[in-house]
Amino acid sequence: MEFELSEEQKDIQKAAEEFARGEFDPDLALELDQKGIFPERMWRKATQLGFIGIHYPEEVGGQGLGLLENTLVIEAFCRVDSGIGSALSLADLGSDLILKFGSKNQMERFLPPIIKGEKQLTVAFGEMEDDQDLSVVSTMAERREKDYLVRGLKRYVLNVSLADMFIILCKESEEQWLPLIVEKDGEKTEIYPVEKMGLRMISSGDLHLRGVQVPHENRLGEKGQEMEVFQYYHRVKSLRFLAQALGLMEGAFELALKYSNQREQFGRRLSQFQVIKHKLAEMQVGIEVSRCLTYRAAVELEKREMDPNLLFVAQIEVGRKMAWVVDEALQIFGGYGYMAEEGIERFYRDAWTIRSQLGTEEELRDLLSERKLGKRG
Repeated sequence: MEFELSEEQKDIQKAAEEFARGEFDPDLALELDQKGIFPERMWRKATQLGFIGIHYPEEVGGQGLGLLENTLVIEAFCRVDSGIGSALSLADLGSDLILKFGSKNQMERFLPPIIKGEKQLTVAFGEMEDDQDLSVVSTMAERREKDYLVRGLKRYVLNVSLADMFIILCKESEEQWLPLIVEKDGEKTEIYPVEKMGLRMISSGDLHLRGVQVPHENRLGEKGQEMEVFQYYHRVKSLRFLAQALGLMEGAFELALKYSNQREQFGRRLSQFQVIKHKLAEMQVGIEVSRCLTYRAAVELEKREMDPNLLFVAQIEVGRKMAWVVDEALQIFGGYGYMAEEGIERFYRDAWTIRSQLGTEEELRDLLSERKLGKRG
């Protein structure tokens, strides 16, 4: 595998970081996080510059690039600010499903408004606490002459308050799952936001579908592809959170490095103490390991050849490395790290929210071992 980025990819990476450093004002980021407000102005500007939907085909208004390029943009955004970067990268969550399984009509209807910054999309698969357990799906779609009538409750939906469209998974019968693109419909799509520890610029909450009418043409994928849609979503979602995790740990490292070069103790800068030097060195090791796993996952998913084992390994290791790197960064700051104005406090909270989206280590270890050893009773 070629690990060197092309000149075009390096230019994309540089442009994304320059945009973020120019637009992601730290004081505004602190305010948006504390108030739980989505960075709408920055989102619209990012869409105007082509950063959102960079991997969409040109015929629907995208740049015609790939998942690795999208990963580089997310990484660069989150390196500068974990909260704003993550919020922008999730404004079109679910679009990859339309790209892979959607009809020509669906791509032409739903993707251009996202690219133009007019609408947002998200995915609402989960019910109860686990969005990977299909046995708990109880949302029902009653098939009628021209549409489906959908009723049910979806839990812990990302971007729930701002999304104009939801890709949901429901049941047409007890045996038949059905992926649908549902457009927001007033009181028939009720939203119940919840508060959370990190990534506060991204709304989360429950979506109550009260008899929403969904046209037959909004069915996503062909009959028999339901499991493929479900599995592919979890792969592309995991890739986005891997990119966020990578950018976040790079940003945490940069904050810690800058602070250690400025802060003095006992007449010496922190960066002159061997214990701090070793911390910074090990943090770099963790970042490089995570970068290799994340970039490889993007390349293999793009080629449709991803071994699910690789993704489970990446989710476990990158999640673990991110939590460790940001914890080390916080320790370098000492007591100052607990102050919101320093920024590392927010990176720390965001890291644990991102890690929860990557999946618990215990669950991922089970999935990995089951693939190697076979399922046990």
